[in-house]
Amino acid sequence: MTYTAHPGTTTRAATPMSHVVTAILAIAGIVAAALGTWMAFGPDDGTLTLFNWTWNVADISELWAPLLMIIGGAVTALAMGFESFKDWEAENRTWLIALEGLLTIAGIAAIVVGVVLLF
Repeated sequence: MTYTAHPGTTTRAATPMSHVVTAILAIAGIVAAALGTWMAFGPDDGTLTLFNWTWNVADISELWAPLLMIIGGAVTALAMGFESFKDWEAENRTWLIALEGLLTIAGIAAIVVGVVLLF
């Protein structure tokens, strides 16, 4: 009878590209949700200015703000939820999992606020 030093050892390929893709998706979702929030709760004069670009928000349909919040929140929640699940299984650092969990919750909150603004 023989024994091995590590009987439960398994190999798992590193997937750094998936981390990059989910991070890019999360950042895009955060930007979209923030822009939607800014449009919904922004200045009363109806104009938004960003880096010397000015938009007249009064000309934009009222559906843009909640839809940006819902879509951006969904992208962020899905990307960070998936990433936190992968990190939880890989037993990575708890601060990383907590940060990803907070971003997931923020994405869900953006979805809820966007749905409330629709009705």
